[in-house]
Amino acid sequence: MTESISLTTPVGRLVQGSLYKGQTTDAEGNPLVVKSGPNAGQPRVDYFFSVAIPKNGEQHWNQTEWGAKIWTVGQKSFPNGQANAPSFAWKIVDGDSPIPNRAGRRPCDREGFRGHWVLTFSSGYAPKIFNANGTAPVVEPDAVKLGYYVQVAATVAGNGSTQQPGIYLNHNMVAHSGFGSEIIIGPDPTSVGFGQAPLPPGASPTPVGGLPANAGTVAPPAAPVAPAVPGGYLAPPPLVVQPNPAFLTPPLPPAAPAAPVRVMLPPANGATYEQMIAAGWTDTQLVQHGMMAP
Repeated sequence: MTESISLTTPVGRLVQGSLYKGQTTDAEGNPLVVKSGPNAGQPRVDYFFSVAIPKNGEQHWNQTEWGAKIWTVGQKSFPNGQANAPSFAWKIVDGDSPIPNRAGRRPCDREGFRGHWVLTFSSGYAPKIFNANGTAPVVEPDAVKLGYYVQVAATVAGNGSTQQPGIYLNHNMVAHSGFGSEIIIGPDPTSVGFGQAPLPPGASPTPVGGLPANAGTVAPPAAPVAPAVPGGYLAPPPLVVQPNPAFLTPPLPPAAPAAPVRVMLPPANGATYEQMIAAGWTDTQLVQHGMMAP
């Protein structure tokens, strides 16, 4: 009998996959298709990501509180001992393991894996994303990046397969718990030699203006000419009135308005308002994510 439970993970680091972009091919580049049921053979999309949860002295992940729950689901779903086989698909990797995967990559060589248990979640739908305490949705595209810290609410169930027994870790919701160093997938753009080649003739490192050559040159004003009056005589010069000395002192400028008081909240993880603004956040986003008091 297949067991199924709900599980919320501890805070871990997002180290693989994406919360936003679904995959249509597997690791070997083959199209993903539905394996069983009335829709078998039809194309499908897989939203997968991996979260690295820090080790805390345990020798096996089933010695953790969350791991014991997953272990129990696997054992109950396959009571004939299949869960004890090395090939059983637990969807959990020892981040310190030197054993290569099918693509030839060792977990211990991947960024963020060492010292962690790495759980891989998947679903046919993108997860719903919320702020750290779940009180507000996170709706900005690609707001939660690889390297940031999250919690995952998931469903754990046996996969019911006799050929490839294992469990499903199906994500439902994700909470953005904190920021971390972003993990960049692919070549580092600062390491390929950009900016070292000289500019060719006609190229400029700053924008080239489109103003005419005489732009910015202002012709001096013409000398005033006294207006003529009937009979050919010139009009007398205008009467000069001396200003009141009391008006010669310029008025004091108005006092600057007091700066608003901004109170940062725990989800900001100790960052100041100025640091968050420098990182590209707006006041509206800070309040929406529960990082600043409204």
